[in-house]
Amino acid sequence: MTKDLKTLTLEYLMAVGNRDYGRVEQLLAADLRFRGPTMNRSSAADFIGALKRLGAIHVRNDVKRVFVDGDEVCVIYDFVTDTAAGALSTIEWLHFEGGRIRSIDLYYDRLPWQAVMQTIAERTAQPAA
Repeated sequence: MTKDLKTLTLEYLMAVGNRDYGRVEQLLAADLRFRGPTMNRSSAADFIGALKRLGAIHVRNDVKRVFVDGDEVCVIYDFVTDTAAGALSTIEWLHFEGGRIRSIDLYYDRLPWQAVMQTIAERTAQPAA
């Protein structure tokens, strides 16, 4: 018996928060389509690479609501960072096929993310030689 989509969605968000990228990969279709306000990705590998970069500031995901309709799930959560921006309200609209996430549409307010992206750049910058 397969797990219900709400459970799979919560496992996905938990794996992202725990930086368990192996588990994230298991939950995604290899040819995942991701669309967000500032980037698009067309494979699970590219998407996981982006998640790894966010790991520099990501603390956890605090789920507020999960809505399931057929093979689609909408999840509303706070993407909690250790930056001055703190918790950022986030919505993901997931489409499942065969028990895996086939596509993700991400929605958030881009303004607070400007400071977050600056912090990521500062933390991942290589020291000058």
